[in-house]
This record gives sequence, C-alpha cells and structure tokens, in this order.
Amino acid sequence: MTDDTESLPTPPPAPSLPAITSLLLETPLYTVFPFEDDDDTRRKLEALRRGNLSIDAYCLHCKRDSVFKTLRSVGGGSGSGGGSSDPEWMLKNSEWMVDVSCVRNSFHKYRYILLITDRKLLKIGQWPSLEDIAGADIEKYRNQLKGGYFRELKTATGLASHGIGIGSFVYLRRIFERLIYQHHEELPKPVEGFGTMRMDEKINALKSVLPSALVTHRAAYAILSKGLHELDEETCKRFFPIVRAAIIQILEQDFQKRAAEKAEADLARSIADITRQLKE
Repeated sequence: MTDDTESLPTPPPAPSLPAITSLLLETPLYTVFPFEDDDDTRRKLEALRRGNLSIDAYCLHCKRDSVFKTLRSVGGGSGSGGGSSDPEWMLKNSEWMVDVSCVRNSFHKYRYILLITDRKLLKIGQWPSLEDIAGADIEKYRNQLKGGYFRELKTATGLASHGIGIGSFVYLRRIFERLIYQHHEELPKPVEGFGTMRMDEKINALKSVLPSALVTHRAAYAILSKGLHELDEETCKRFFPIVRAAIIQILEQDFQKRAAEKAEADLARSIADITRQLKE
C-alpha cells in the first residue's frame, strides 16, 4: 500500500467524556479522559458514581444482546466531597467499583473499576475483559473472517484493552485491507488502478458495496495509508475504535446480506417443493 503524504485527518472533537456505554464497553483500560465542569460531564459522572446505569451490551452468559442495569456501586457515592450537598462532589477525586447485571439473570454480572484524579477519568479495571466481550460479540462473523483474521480481530481488541496502540492497530489495518480487497474481488468488473489508490479512494470506488456511513466519512481512514514508521501510540489508540467500528459495520452488512440471500433461497426451495407436490 502506498504512503499517503497528505496530512492525517483529525476526528471530530470528542466531548470531554465519552458516552457511558462507550467508556465501559469499548474504551481500553487506562485511557485518560480530562474533563471540564459542564452539564454533560456532571450528568455522566453522577450516573457513574451513583450507579444509575442502564446499558445495552452483549451478555457472555446468555449469548445474546441484553440490557445491563446497575447492581451496586461501591465507593462512588458522594465521593470525598462531603456529601451530595456539595455541588462539586461528582467532580472530585475518587476510586469506585460499579457492578451491572443482565436483566434476564442477575447472576450475569459485569464489573468496572473507575478512577477520578485531578479532573481526569480513567477506567482502571474491568471483568470480563474487552477481548472476552469482543470475542463473543463477533462470533457470528467467524465464517466471514477466515485465514486467521477472526483471531486477529480478537487479538487486536485484547491488545487495545491493555493500552497497546500500534500493535493493535496493525492487526486492524490488515483486517480492514482484507475486507476492502475482498469486496473489490467480488465486483463484476475490477476497478482500474485500484491497487495504487489511497485507502479513501478505494473506499469511494467501492461505494456501491460498502456501508454508506463508511463511504461518507472515508477521509477518516487515510490513516490506513500511512507507513508504520509514521504511526505513534496515541494516534493509533485514538483511531482504533473508529477503524474497528468500520470493520464491524462491513461485517454486519455482509452478514445481513448473506442471511437475506439464504432466506430467499430457502423460500424458493420450499415453494418449489410445494409446487412439485401439487403436481403429483
């Protein structure tokens, strides 16, 4: 792949804190989120520290999507601020644990350990791990990611969960490139000069078979055209969730397409069988 000499696009500015679901389910451990004192920050921190949570997540035990609600929050409470009468309590330094449980079975629990220090929020522990959750959640895509790519997607998430940026990103780039070339190979007619295009150009050339959101925001994937020597840990960690989400979106679109094709073929076969029986 050729290096892209253009400046790397910057993702849209993120809020001072990520969405709670993203923080708990997608953010690697020890990612530092500096925050300001604003209404959005106060709302999120109060929910996290009081344990007023309800999140959509994949349940490893039920093996299906579910809703998880707070079972308990230990150490969050009103923090070290002297009680809820202190209007700053949710912003002050504290370490606490949040347990959430599946609404289908309260024994199916996820646990998170969070820390606020000097106006910075970190997730410093969780069980099950991001790799465990990701591995279960993407199991349905195993047949679409052959040749070791499924294992690499799980490995990438595991590395990212431990704060390893470049190593995790290299795996993602391999998978993303494989999916792009796979979709090009499935076109009725190859795109001329496809191999020498930058990644954003390849995405645009495949707009008829890729998710529309991916095509619309294709400039964000110029990082995939960068040489390894141009990457650094922080940049890779920032772009990791963006590229992983794009991979999942591509896989999900392909999964739905194959499911629809199978359902149509099954229906056609059933109709043919009925038609044959009526003629007998």
